[in-house]
Amino acid sequence: MNNKEFIIGKLGEDEFAKLFTNITPSTKEQDIYEHWDLEIKTKIDVKTIKKENRYDTVYNENFHWVEIKNVNGKLSWLYGDADYFAFETNDYWVIVDKLKLQGFIKTKMLGKQIGKSKDPYELYQRDNRKDVIVKVKTIDLIYIATKLIKKYE
Repeated sequence: MNNKEFIIGKLGEDEFAKLFTNITPSTKEQDIYEHWDLEIKTKIDVKTIKKENRYDTVYNENFHWVEIKNVNGKLSWLYGDADYFAFETNDYWVIVDKLKLQGFIKTKMLGKQIGKSKDPYELYQRDNRKDVIVKVKTIDLIYIATKLIKKYE
């Protein structure tokens, strides 16, 4: 490999590494003898397709519920230790960076009060619970996604 190919390879590795937060690059020896470039240490919270209402018989890939506070009124998975969320659709996993999702939710919810509406981007709280959730359109998650991964090839 010549110097130009080496530099192009390293630039590609650097570009790929930007997709993740906890990256350990290989040493020169690991690259040469173990044949790997990056070790990715990342936490992903997987969110499967849900029903719009508990009593529905079908699942709806067009939205996902995002939990801001849990049933105990404490900050929920949106503010947990995961680096990314993997939202399921019928054909794809929508990979969203936690900080991007937090910013998106904050912008959408600015000035809104908690109520009983299950409409998208309304803060919803169930009766006799301290949870706060919001229905987010999957198309918006795709818009802020870091990556889409096809489930079936």
